[in-house]
Amino acid sequence: MANDTRQRLGELAVVGNASRKFGSARDYLAIYVEAPDGEVLPLMMTWNEFNKLRNRADTNPEDMPGYRKRFTEKFRRR
Repeated sequence: MANDTRQRLGELAVVGNASRKFGSARDYLAIYVEAPDGEVLPLMMTWNEFNKLRNRADTNPEDMPGYRKRFTEKFRRR
């Protein structure tokens, strides 16, 4: 299982840029999220985009829904 590269839903992973061109990011943040319709989508963002998203959430905490851990997360091994 040590070589398993699959990600859990909602778990950020740093992924190297395999086809890096001049001026492009060395690595990205990758995450799988579940859309409101139930579809699981892969998303990739640069560190700059990630920081913008964090700042937006910090600036507008009243718009953020609450976070509730699923029951099974209490028993998940890391």
